[in-house]
Amino acid sequence: MNNFAIACMSGSLKGIFCQGVLTAFEEAAIKADAYASSSSSTVPTSYAAFGEIRNQNKSSWADSDDILRQPGKSMSNVILDGLEMFSGKVIDRIRSGDISRLMIVCSYVNNDAAANETQSSSAVTLGRKLIVQGVKNISEWKDQNLELHVFDTKSNNKELILTADNYREVAYATTRMLHTWHIPATINYKPYIDGSYTCLIPIEPLADRGYQNIIAIATEPDEVTKDFFSGVPIGSKWNNSNIYWIKPEINLKELGVDFTKASKEGVEKVCEYGIEKGEEFIKNNF
Repeated sequence: MNNFAIACMSGSLKGIFCQGVLTAFEEAAIKADAYASSSSSTVPTSYAAFGEIRNQNKSSWADSDDILRQPGKSMSNVILDGLEMFSGKVIDRIRSGDISRLMIVCSYVNNDAAANETQSSSAVTLGRKLIVQGVKNISEWKDQNLELHVFDTKSNNKELILTADNYREVAYATTRMLHTWHIPATINYKPYIDGSYTCLIPIEPLADRGYQNIIAIATEPDEVTKDFFSGVPIGSKWNNSNIYWIKPEINLKELGVDFTKASKEGVEKVCEYGIEKGEEFIKNNF
């Protein structure tokens, strides 16, 4: 397979499945031309982009319970603790240029009224409303208040270049789901929220940049839609690009990993399951 890129889906702690699949690719010495992530898949995708995902300690995915039991803590702290642990090496690689093209999608809040709501104590209530709207495929709030921004190590837009200086801000912002993250996210002082509100899996950005073959690693067994509010499946083509899906065949909750809760045993099982699905895909396509 030539001219291919890898897109990794959001899914909070279910992102460990992406880490497993990417590990299989790395162990088979298969490197993509570009990598793109949304939300919690960002750190494993970043490590895959410079060929060291095997060095990302997967047990950290199970630390959420200990953190969330502490007073005043939320998923914000889970993510920030993880970034403290893992972002340094990514930043060094971006600074040195020793990394494949890497893209991270975030949702830009494009007006003051929505920014005040998303960046204040009102965010939790709004986040819960948006979950309901997502289930009902009501996109009005998103359409009025959000824009998809793609931070890219090779961006032609200087405001959207992914750099060593902004990586931590971008990597946190892309994860910030309003209903369970209490710490606001900004990039260069501008308000952002989770990438999945505008892009569940960054297939479109990769296709727009000319990648003809896109391996899409999903965290759910069902059909995947463009964003949190869409009801239209992406399918196997996006414009002129071919989409090759790698998905779990079951809800990962059955193995012990849900969006904000994961047991140590579950993390091991889901990571191994991801490796198995990755190896199966490689056998059939490379």
